[in-house]
Amino acid sequence: MNKELDRVRQNADDALVTREERLPQFPSPWSVPSGFFTFRYTSTEIYSEGGNLHVKMREMRYEDGRLKSEECEGTLDRQAYQQMVSEAQGYFLNQMAGMARLLFAPFLRGGRYDE
Repeated sequence: MNKELDRVRQNADDALVTREERLPQFPSPWSVPSGFFTFRYTSTEIYSEGGNLHVKMREMRYEDGRLKSEECEGTLDRQAYQQMVSEAQGYFLNQMAGMARLLFAPFLRGGRYDE
């Protein structure tokens, strides 16, 4: 009977180990120690000087107890600038059109009328 009890215990332990191995492993949200305060500031400037377009990017962040700063500069092609401006204007105009539709929908023909 003692041998049989040992065999049952061994099978139970093996089943427990395989069950734990099958459970998904989730990362702990507190695995990386960090401070109570973090911040990030980013600015991008695009300006024209002497017929060329220049881009200047600055980023400052405070994380892991250290203040880190990055800067980079470069030139931009005129066609890329024009495409970027037209995309930004198109996005803005689409947002305004959507807002106007929401505001004026009750007054337009074919709109919903509540009685």
